Amino acid sequence: MIDSLTRVIQASLLQLRWLSVIAMVLAALVSPLLLGPSELMVRLLIYAALIGLVNLGFQLADSTLGLAEAPRFFSPCVQLSFDLLAWGGYIFLSGGATNPLISLFLPLVAIGALILTPRQAWLLALGAILIYSFLWYFYVPLHIADFARAGTLHLFGMWLVFALSAVLVVGFILQLAGGIRRRDRELTAAREQAIRDDWLITLGSQAAGAAHELGTPLASLNVLADDLLDDARLPPALTADVQAMKTEIRRCKETLSQLTTRADQALAGQAPIQPAVDWLRRLLEVWQSRHPALAVAWDLSQNLNDHLLPADVALEQALTHLLDNARKAGASRIQVRADVERDWLVVGIQDDGRGMPSAALDAFARRQPLDSTAGLGVGLLLGRAAIERRGGSLTFNAVDHRSVEGRGTLVELRLPLLASVTDDDAPPNHNNEVRHGG
Repeated sequence: MIDSLTRVIQASLLQLRWLSVIAMVLAALVSPLLLGPSELMVRLLIYAALIGLVNLGFQLADSTLGLAEAPRFFSPCVQLSFDLLAWGGYIFLSGGATNPLISLFLPLVAIGALILTPRQAWLLALGAILIYSFLWYFYVPLHIADFARAGTLHLFGMWLVFALSAVLVVGFILQLAGGIRRRDRELTAAREQAIRDDWLITLGSQAAGAAHELGTPLASLNVLADDLLDDARLPPALTADVQAMKTEIRRCKETLSQLTTRADQALAGQAPIQPAVDWLRRLLEVWQSRHPALAVAWDLSQNLNDHLLPADVALEQALTHLLDNARKAGASRIQVRADVERDWLVVGIQDDGRGMPSAALDAFARRQPLDSTAGLGVGLLLGRAAIERRGGSLTFNAVDHRSVEGRGTLVELRLPLLASVTDDDAPPNHNNEVRHGG
């Protein structure tokens, strides 16, 4: 993989060559005004056009092949060597070492010292010295009638080349430094992501171990609860409590089963494909059945009927954690809206609870550890990791409610969708639905 810094260097060298072509054209156009009418302008314009065509070929090859396909052809050493030869040929046609433009060899050597290996940089410097020495004796001479004016023009040319060299070197270094800073930020973000992934993997391993160890105690508790219900000596007042215990034991067993299913899916490397509307409706109905006292309204767009989603247990738990966080924040009403934006599923969850503290919102945006006392613990971190591993995103925003006292939170979840459902796969009668629970 070609890193971002190499791409910056490649783009900078192509831009630098276009600046060289422009400088060649301008020098050719000015030559009759400084030296008088001659064939010099024509041959310099033809030469500059040839260099421009070569650079155009470089750009076309870069866009078609890319750096990964032809690394030697696009290496900075080859590019700078070509620039050195291009200016050597231009100066050969316009006076050789007497031409002030010959000082443009120096910024090319300086740039080479910045981006090349030490051996390549020394070879480039040696090449510049050899070309300079060659042009001292071999060149197309310029015919100048006024030698006094020629001396003034030469000094002016030296000043102009110095100014141009300073601008080119500073501009290239600043662009290169910007690329280095961007690469450092990307590397830092990648290291932080790797640390978070390691933590999540460790946490997942511990959860899998705990799930295995909890299976036997839950089975024993379930048997004991059945025995109590079958016991005629059980007081009627305790029957409802034992039934509630069985319900909670069943939920625990379902959670452990989901952990096992998630592990199997991770090993298989694939998630089940489901219609997005079916997946959302089933998940919301299950969550509503667990919290019947809480008013939940959902609006599933009709556009969801025609899209599929690779939904697995991890994504279901991510959305469930978001709903649980709204309930823990004291929400009395939760509004869920789902729609399709191009090839993305966009789910908005808005509640009228206490809302997230500004510090928690900032920490979430900066991907820093969250405060579990604010209702944002391990579940949310695991949910965001599951969403981002599937190319999605999760954002939190504070919402002011004018009709409801207090503050709330608006959560937006975005997930990539698969191809549209075919007529044979389309589920029947999935119209736009608004469901109110509670």
